[in-house]
Amino acid sequence: MKYLVSVIGLGYVGLSTAVCLASRGIKTMGVEKDPNKLNAILSGHVPFHEERLPQMLNSTMKKGTFECTSQIYKAVEATKFSFIAVGTPSKPTGEIDTGYVESACVELGEALKRKKAWHVVVVKSTVVPGTTEELIKSTLEASSSLKAGEDFGLAVNPEFLREGTAVQDTFHPDALVLGCSDMRTLREIKKLFQKFYRKLPPVIETSTTNAEFIKYSVNTFRAVQLSYLNTLANLSSVLPDSDVGDVVKGLATIMKLDNRYLRPGPGFGGSCLPKDTRALAAHMRKRGVDASVLESALSVNLKQSKVIVDMAEGLTNGLSKKRVAILGLSFKGNTDDVRESPSLNIISELLSRGAIVVAYDPKAMENSRRILGDKVLFADSVKECIKGTQCCIIATDWREFQALRPNDFRTSMKTPAVVDARRIFEPELFRNSGVLYRRLGTSR
Repeated sequence: MKYLVSVIGLGYVGLSTAVCLASRGIKTMGVEKDPNKLNAILSGHVPFHEERLPQMLNSTMKKGTFECTSQIYKAVEATKFSFIAVGTPSKPTGEIDTGYVESACVELGEALKRKKAWHVVVVKSTVVPGTTEELIKSTLEASSSLKAGEDFGLAVNPEFLREGTAVQDTFHPDALVLGCSDMRTLREIKKLFQKFYRKLPPVIETSTTNAEFIKYSVNTFRAVQLSYLNTLANLSSVLPDSDVGDVVKGLATIMKLDNRYLRPGPGFGGSCLPKDTRALAAHMRKRGVDASVLESALSVNLKQSKVIVDMAEGLTNGLSKKRVAILGLSFKGNTDDVRESPSLNIISELLSRGAIVVAYDPKAMENSRRILGDKVLFADSVKECIKGTQCCIIATDWREFQALRPNDFRTSMKTPAVVDARRIFEPELFRNSGVLYRRLGTSR
């Protein structure tokens, strides 16, 4: 057998997973149906911004530990494990669309029917609790005429990758969640991860349904937590002598919470938290469970852009016909992903109030242009973006923006007024600087 692992779907999760596996000598075959994406990957191009991944992709292809194909049957025949990593986009109702997963399972099952050796199917796509038992297993069994747990293995191994740190998160996960259909599958998948990690991280062994549920519980908890933190930040903004940073420090220390998700800001976005929160809320309603906690988190998140624009309006005495700079378009720094980015919500709110918006991002300009078109002006640099503006909103925490100083705003802007929605500066930096400065969650 030439290859050990196949990864079906080379989007963000699939490509990151496949290349990381291949980088540690595990021969991996990626499967991608989109010919444009497949050709880009074969030419050594990563279709999204992720640090270290382009170099690793080219290195693994050169070494022969990573190969791509468009044919699932070829990948199944050549490997022992198949990871399903296709997308599960949102429906208008908030529910996930499992169409790509189902199609992959039909082809996978047909390939399994022709294969005599034991094969393990691993679900990495984000699916609501119960999907593997209720849909994936039955689809694989129907298309293969085989039985899960007896003729082939079935497991759920959710990912917890953060965009911008996918490689680091793959190599150093907080835990490894393994939901397996049977003990043989559990043993086999642990052997695979033992080969990859050398020393296994903490392992949570559970059912397929609980593995799916853990993924959603983590992401929705983060969404609720971020909306709660933003609510605290909004209160701090209007309390005398208050800074939410000290409140968060106390919260983190006493409650022993993960500091990575204790950052007030303009709201959460990206491909995971909004989608997963909507999906679990829809799933709960479908099962007759009250989803108001999740619905409230989503509502607070959408309203946060108005809070940021209100701060800008307070500094500029009205926004109509005012030129406003937006620094940052991706949903967070170190990625080019603008899906459900808070920046887009802020821009929409600014435009509704008559502002003229100029925008800049180090990596997300192309993706933003496809969405915003000619609604805003696009700048080629920070300096060009803030030049002649009457307000600047720091909407994304890029390192490039952290290097700015009061003099940069004072000399370039028509009226130097800055709303720090990401809290990347200390207020003391702007005291007596000639720049009007407001930081989210700070009244001082």
